[in-house]
Amino acid sequence: MPVAYHLIYYAILVLLVVAVRLVHLVFLIPLVLYCIFLLKRKLIFVIAVVLCLTPLFIRPYQAYQFSSIIHGRVVDMNDASLILKTKQGKIKVLTKQKFHYQDELILKVTPVEINRKKDDGDFDEEMYLKSHHIITKMKMVKVIERRPHFSLANVFVQHFSSNKQIRSYQNMFLLGMKDEAIKSDYQVMTSLSIVHLFALSGMHITILYNILFKIFSLFLKKHHADYLSKGVMGFYVFSIPFNISLQRAYLMLIGKSLLHKRLNDLDLLSILIIAHVLYNPYVIYNISFVFSYFIYFMVILTKHIKGQSIIVYLSSLPIVLCMNASLNIFSFFLSSALEPFIIVFYTLFVFSLFLPLEYLLNLLIGLFVSMLDFTQALSSFIVLSKPTLFFIGLFYYCIFACIIQKERQRSIRKPVRFLVALMISFTIFSRYKIYTDVTMIDVGQGDCTLVRLPFDQGNYLIDTGGNVKYDLATNKIIPYLKSIGISRIDAVFISHYDYDHSGALDSLKSHFDVRKVIDKPFKKMQKGNVTIECLTTDHVFSDINDNSNIIYLTIDDVKYLFTGDLGVEGEEALMNKYGSLDVDILKVGHHGSKTSSSVEFITMLKPKVAMIGVGKKNRYGHPSQIVIKRMKNMGSTILRTDQDGSFTIRHMFKEYYILNEKS
Repeated sequence: MPVAYHLIYYAILVLLVVAVRLVHLVFLIPLVLYCIFLLKRKLIFVIAVVLCLTPLFIRPYQAYQFSSIIHGRVVDMNDASLILKTKQGKIKVLTKQKFHYQDELILKVTPVEINRKKDDGDFDEEMYLKSHHIITKMKMVKVIERRPHFSLANVFVQHFSSNKQIRSYQNMFLLGMKDEAIKSDYQVMTSLSIVHLFALSGMHITILYNILFKIFSLFLKKHHADYLSKGVMGFYVFSIPFNISLQRAYLMLIGKSLLHKRLNDLDLLSILIIAHVLYNPYVIYNISFVFSYFIYFMVILTKHIKGQSIIVYLSSLPIVLCMNASLNIFSFFLSSALEPFIIVFYTLFVFSLFLPLEYLLNLLIGLFVSMLDFTQALSSFIVLSKPTLFFIGLFYYCIFACIIQKERQRSIRKPVRFLVALMISFTIFSRYKIYTDVTMIDVGQGDCTLVRLPFDQGNYLIDTGGNVKYDLATNKIIPYLKSIGISRIDAVFISHYDYDHSGALDSLKSHFDVRKVIDKPFKKMQKGNVTIECLTTDHVFSDINDNSNIIYLTIDDVKYLFTGDLGVEGEEALMNKYGSLDVDILKVGHHGSKTSSSVEFITMLKPKVAMIGVGKKNRYGHPSQIVIKRMKNMGSTILRTDQDGSFTIRHMFKEYYILNEKS
């Protein structure tokens, strides 16, 4: 079988093999079906070749032992860290000290723990580092030696504007680097699903080629101008920090020039895919790799089809949902409208290296930021949830069915109807659950509990947690809520205003739809199968913890008690007023501190389940082993966010089930 025009079969098989190994065993199903398809087409050679290469694709990730002294070159950086390329591999080094690209450094470092993903909305740092071929994370103690080296990136930086905002956009457009000054704009671009227009990619390669070709054509013959343009672009592409989309676009451009008579576009793309996966199988977790390669694959497939732009846009939706769990209804029109603007924008940034264009660039950036603010202010986001693999499979079945039908010049009504039905079903499934969930969200050292009623009758938070080092609302709570399809919070109940219970409240109100905040005793509330009461002790204590609002929650016949940071004195006052309380599930007071959860209180409650919101290796030593022992003596099932991550107690058909990492 000739390799030319068949390389796509190899690439698809390689990706399926890697997906089985690194993503989920469910990919065995499409892998088996695809192998049957290849056998029917008598493409057994494809299976044989990939089978021989399989040990390379599924090789284990190699662990390294590092000393406290490391030596390497800076290959990427931002305001909080740099990437150092060493003999062992790339290392992420946390530092706020400023360096230059290609600086050779000898550093004294200490190891830093890599954050593992616990919940759906979490950023998976472990896979992110592996997908970028970064083998470990360190924190810089001091610089032992620093030697600068020439790089084109540094030449560019020297010619960048002194204006901070213009400089940030120059960094993003010309070097693919993002600093703190552009962070908020970049987050908005991501939420609007237009960030691909600003990340260095194939569009920018085309613009740059046209600029260089027109300039060189003034002095040289066209074929010489073509060679020189591509040579200069190659020097640029491989002289700036590694950018997977940019390199893909450039290598495709060169491949078309050199091999267009022997290989088609799909073959060239397949070679690049196989090369990337051979180098680093974890690249399938790199969102730039997935987005750039898959969207370009769809562009190639649909280049002769009417309505190509719509099909390509639809193809990106599951990827966008995996990133944001929401869609912007104007994103397609916004992308189309912005494309000519970006061409002008990028062209001006290229010329800004040689010409004084600050005034014009300032105007354009101001116009663009205003457009972002206006679009975001329209509240045009539809929160769905993160899609399941089953949904993604059905979605792309519809897309490819449309493409096949179009190629055969047949009606696409059936796959379009199925696609519409699928999206409607997914929307309903995301929002309207048939069960009630109580989820203690892992916010580290703090409390934050979500109560989600069935059929979108209501969503309530009891406390919000808080972290002085980073914005807990935008980094944890909101991504988690969106990942499970929640677009609003009907009420936030604040037990008391300690930072670890309420610190994220202001940011949550600013960045999410919060209808009401309740921080004082309130009247009994009932909604569907849920009743919420506030218990009071009729005392005012000197300790703010003992003044915590106490929430008594009933779901069907199951009783919850949320005591905030109530201490022993407050517990005693509660027992004196209410006597014996019927409690099935207890949110353990003060994160399991020994100053709460007295023997008398726990003996009176006898909870079947004890929930503890606590940070891993926290400096307070929470939860106390004395409290844990008391809970175990009562026969309570103990759930802890430091060990279980976010956990959920699901109520359905008058029963409840515990869902966590272990189960």
